Amino acid sequence: MRRKTNLRFLLLSIVLTTIVSSTISAQSSTTLKGTVSDEQQSKVPSAQLTLRSESGLQMVGVTNDSGAFVFRELNPGVYLLEVRANGFSAYSHEPIRLKRGEEKQLDITLEVASINESVVITPTGTIQRIEDAAKTISVLDNQEIEARHELTLAETLRGTPGVRIQQQGSPGALTSIRLRGQRNFDTAVLLDGLRVRDAGDINGSALSLISDLVPVSLDRVEILRGSGSSIYGTHAIGGVVNLIPENGSKGLHFDGGFEGGTLSTFRERLDVSGGGERFGFTAGANRLDVRKGIDGHDEYGNTAFAGRALFNPTQSITLTGTFYGNIANGRVNDDPFALPGAFTGGLFPRAVVGVTFQPDFNNPDKGRRNRLLVGAGRFSQEISDRVSYTIAYQRVATNRRNYNGPAVDPLFASFVPFGDFELLNVNKGTVDTVDGRVNLRFSHSNLATIGAEFERESFFQFSQPSFNTLNNTTDRQRTFAVFGQDQLSFLSDRLRFTIGARGQSYRIRSADRPGSLSSRKAESSVTGDGSIAYFFRGAGTKLRAHVGNGFRAPSLFERFGEGTVGSSGTVRFGDPTLRAEQSISVDGGIDQRFAGDRVSVGATYFYTRLQRVIAFTGFANDPLGLGRFSGYLNRPGGLSRGAELSLDTVPVKGSELRASYTFTNSDRFVPGAGLQPEYVVPKHLFGLIWTQRFRSLLFSVDVNHTGSYLAPVFENNLPFRMAELTFDGYTKADVFASYEIRTGETVTLTLFGGVENLFNQKYYENGFLAPGALGRGGIRFRF
Repeated sequence: MRRKTNLRFLLLSIVLTTIVSSTISAQSSTTLKGTVSDEQQSKVPSAQLTLRSESGLQMVGVTNDSGAFVFRELNPGVYLLEVRANGFSAYSHEPIRLKRGEEKQLDITLEVASINESVVITPTGTIQRIEDAAKTISVLDNQEIEARHELTLAETLRGTPGVRIQQQGSPGALTSIRLRGQRNFDTAVLLDGLRVRDAGDINGSALSLISDLVPVSLDRVEILRGSGSSIYGTHAIGGVVNLIPENGSKGLHFDGGFEGGTLSTFRERLDVSGGGERFGFTAGANRLDVRKGIDGHDEYGNTAFAGRALFNPTQSITLTGTFYGNIANGRVNDDPFALPGAFTGGLFPRAVVGVTFQPDFNNPDKGRRNRLLVGAGRFSQEISDRVSYTIAYQRVATNRRNYNGPAVDPLFASFVPFGDFELLNVNKGTVDTVDGRVNLRFSHSNLATIGAEFERESFFQFSQPSFNTLNNTTDRQRTFAVFGQDQLSFLSDRLRFTIGARGQSYRIRSADRPGSLSSRKAESSVTGDGSIAYFFRGAGTKLRAHVGNGFRAPSLFERFGEGTVGSSGTVRFGDPTLRAEQSISVDGGIDQRFAGDRVSVGATYFYTRLQRVIAFTGFANDPLGLGRFSGYLNRPGGLSRGAELSLDTVPVKGSELRASYTFTNSDRFVPGAGLQPEYVVPKHLFGLIWTQRFRSLLFSVDVNHTGSYLAPVFENNLPFRMAELTFDGYTKADVFASYEIRTGETVTLTLFGGVENLFNQKYYENGFLAPGALGRGGIRFRF
């Protein structure tokens, strides 16, 4: 009864606040209007506008046939306006400060030959222009994603400074995103600012989901490099990848297409969007089929869907709902293994097929089935020009099945003389997150944010066969965090400081802490973050520095994972009272714009040390009889340091060029041996993305070079030794071209085609053969 009363009181408070806000807005209307033109002063119709406030309020609009727009009944405060139109560079206006009852006129000119000026959210959790950010961030908008015609989200990130993408085999195989030389689970994946991760993953990360993430109804992707845990919590040690959904615009719009290519690859997709003065929506579906993998057997299918709805009952309130999901099925190969030559060639021998390793090979009845469902809702309100708040709820549900049958491919039967091991593993995870934060504008130069986050996660595990009584069980943990951030600016906004802190506690049931652990509680995590930037406005120069802690909460598997039978009976992996992993990272650099904003260069030095990690130490015994398994323990970690160089330029009209180079020296701590080279982290990464438009014809060239790297490969028979092999670097070049045909005022057809891995380079990722040259073409329609 008390809970029902509290809920009714909360709903009544929201309704009354909405009515009062509407009355105040009607009494004193504040308006922002203007026109959008090109460089020849011709009006630009159908330009997409997004007006955002510091609290997270969003309003969308579109210019009429005369290039005019208007936003009425606004609350006084600070806003950022972003304008996008086909064929023009993205434009973001400097912060707009509106007073009560003011009517402000803007005359905006869009340019064809200038660097995109985007509005970003990820660096601080509040809106700011990318050129004002003190942290290192890159943005990929939907126009660039479409121009490159990539099938998966991970492939769109190739070429971003500091980003290492690794796909182990055919499309649909295990794929990882590593930022600045960190591990594959040190990247936090967000959907509209809220974490998306798999509670059933062995490290509680998003790694198991990345292979199946495809761009559906996306506005842009923001990549924050460097620690982000003070704002975004667990796993943001290397950085954050934030997926920002697309907002619907006025009218009704359709965007669909079909394509096909080698490996019997087919993709069909459809997006629908629309809206009015106070609402907008998007909904999209994407079906990807790969009916013949590299060896002709690795079938893969993925149905993905996404959408977003936005409603402004008043100009001081925004309600948003977001969903994303996919259902994927794929066949997977048997792992590569080391050959005798791997143990006679000295330290880190070169990976040579048939000499030091056997590549992955077909397994006719081994595969995986994954399901991901994400749903979120957010309520944002501006109480005044100084106070605003946001409340958000999100649920992430995952269901993964890994299976293997008795069948063996006859061509590789000699590698498995004793037959195949039959198994079925089922992992189900749920993560419920409630996030609330309040923004306080103390003055023009001081914006503070305080917030709290509650997260509840559960993990169900089932194995067949199973070797203990802990099978078919569900484990749970709860976390509670409080965080704060203060953004300060001085010297007419030329000097900017941001400081933040986060404290996070963990609640584990005493029943899950057996033996002497019953009296111990899981220790809390505390992180801090600070960044500074100084702008030489006249010279187009920005100096920046960032220092912060990152952390990774122990996963449910590391606390309670299925164990084995020891001398004291059934025991578990790990320790329910493990301490969270913690890191400290530092980066600093310079960004320089010149040539009338047609050229931007950047240089960054970064350093990250893993002060404490969770390590698997082997199958040790349980000498104290505590009912625990000593496989997972806290230990010192490693470190990563290096430099990133970037170039963005628009040399001529219709042309855009991005280039990056990353040097990384990454080491891991090995007990008894000290620091050793980190696996699968190449020292050299180079990326180049060039797009060129000639009227209706658009070319896209994407070249990425990955340097040589180390990777572990295990022997497939006794004594199961591990070899550390040096895999050669490779260069992957993708080329696509598209041609637009306008069949009416509102209908556009686009024909496109291209080749991935144009030079048909043969290379291996961790011993898995990568695809050779792949041709693909199709048609897209918009109206």
